[in-house]
Amino acid sequence: MKKTSNALCFAATVMVLTFSAAASVVLNEMELNPPEGGADWVEIYNSGNDSVDISGWTATITDGSWVGKFPAVSAGTILPSKGFYVFNGQSSWNHDNGGFATLYAASGEEVDRSATRKDDLNNDFTYGRKPDGHDTNADADWGLGSATKGSSNVR
Repeated sequence: MKKTSNALCFAATVMVLTFSAAASVVLNEMELNPPEGGADWVEIYNSGNDSVDISGWTATITDGSWVGKFPAVSAGTILPSKGFYVFNGQSSWNHDNGGFATLYAASGEEVDRSATRKDDLNNDFTYGRKPDGHDTNADADWGLGSATKGSSNVR
């Protein structure tokens, strides 16, 4: 019988912990139609008890055939437990004031996807999960309210 090295067991354990911790990171809020001069953005939230390395993660907003891709997260970025991270888009993005957001791990694997939303208000109202990170895969997880970019949606 072949013995498994301690290093291999440790690496496998770290990999499993990383995947389970990453499962606690979800889309939490999105700005699809910012006030004049603003830019679309997507916020993610770590509802878990462990920090997650989100290096290389990215997100998109898709509105029909238009796709806005956010730059990848910088190397070494750790999202702490109960922490937020915001992907900022470009003020030049031009789409039909709606769409859905998708979050991707560095591997390209889809981590989370929102339902399609429409925002014709052109103000600082956004769609967010209430409470933060509430994820039952139901429409009721999301509500329209005042923007809380980078902080809790519960105020």
